[in-house]
Amino acid sequence: MKNTLIVLVLVLFSSPASAEDVCPEFANMVNVISDDGAASKELGMEKAVAKQKKKGIYRGHDTSVRLEAPEAKVAVKPSQSFSFKPFHANIHPGQQIKLYPFDTKKKYRELSVGGTNMWGGSKNRKAKDDSIGLTFKKISDGCYKVTAEGALPKGQYAFSLGSSADVQGTNAGWGTSTSGQVWFGFSIK
Repeated sequence: MKNTLIVLVLVLFSSPASAEDVCPEFANMVNVISDDGAASKELGMEKAVAKQKKKGIYRGHDTSVRLEAPEAKVAVKPSQSFSFKPFHANIHPGQQIKLYPFDTKKKYRELSVGGTNMWGGSKNRKAKDDSIGLTFKKISDGCYKVTAEGALPKGQYAFSLGSSADVQGTNAGWGTSTSGQVWFGFSIK
């Protein structure tokens, strides 16, 4: 009887990893899920800066978001998925997280988000939403499995989370700031 009780206690407390083990510990965080789906690793928060550069003959401005370093610290495989714990459980996760491709420069990664000319007109070529489509599957209450709608090619990417996950320019081309946003970057090699 004593041995049976010990075995029962061991079985209860040494169960295999559950789906909740891949979920981030805190809200508004993103983890990359391992290939076997049993574990996950937290994506590091990136330092983001909103920049404006003067461009063109008419001295207009291009607006962009820059992340430090030319590559993200975490590299993932194209087949891997992510887990996301939304800040607000009553709002669809697609309104709280977006995925963007970044261009690699010598010292940073950059995402163009808008622009204006010297008279305040827009540079509409920068005012489109080029976020990558995401699908969501509920893992548990308040946690979702996130996958890109298509295969991601090699490159630099970052999830935008926050009060407004959208950073793309409006039809006026102004773009929005990074205020209230958190960025989680990764690279696919």
